[in-house]
Amino acid sequence: FRRAIELNPSYAYAHDQFAYTLALQGRFDEALAESQRAAELDPLSAVVLADKIWILAWNGKFDAAKEQARLSLSLDSTFSLSQLAIGWIDIEAGKFSEAIPELQKANALESPSWVAAWLGYAYGASGDRVKARAMIEELNHKSLHGYVPPFNLAIVYLGMGDRERALDGLEKAYAANSQWLCWLKMDRIFDPLRTEPRFIALMKKLNFDK
Repeated sequence: FRRAIELNPSYAYAHDQFAYTLALQGRFDEALAESQRAAELDPLSAVVLADKIWILAWNGKFDAAKEQARLSLSLDSTFSLSQLAIGWIDIEAGKFSEAIPELQKANALESPSWVAAWLGYAYGASGDRVKARAMIEELNHKSLHGYVPPFNLAIVYLGMGDRERALDGLEKAYAANSQWLCWLKMDRIFDPLRTEPRFIALMKKLNFDK
């Protein structure tokens, strides 16, 4: 990222993705500076605005993160990532039932399979195991027509409190080189797994044990 920015300091997406990567390591001050620079360079990018959401939420700034999500949605009302983020922020804040309506809206849009996974997590975490299982069935159905990463199923099982199946899915995700594993350090939903030997081993493999 630094090399890309050196070659083209005005490349907004390089600043944006650098910010996201810094946030995944918990380096929030640096991440916010890069995110702000990206927004200055491309203020009308819904993607750039949306990527700041994760930085704010992982830093515990949930209200600011929601404001950022709505700002991104104001630029593109069909952008499922921003709609998802509003519900995801509630999940991060432990407000699982409140997350469901927003995630349902995101899932109704033309959205990737991980949106259904987060909805399934919210159902499970709020105690509705029947609907959580229904989302597992939906993900299995989607897999008949395209690739559904094992990480997605792991999320739903985690919401249901099934740690073993969640860990199975995360280990399969590691074997598949899933980019989603970069979330394991900062995302609060994985806190129940942090003392599990299999999760500790996975974090070590990912160099997140530092």
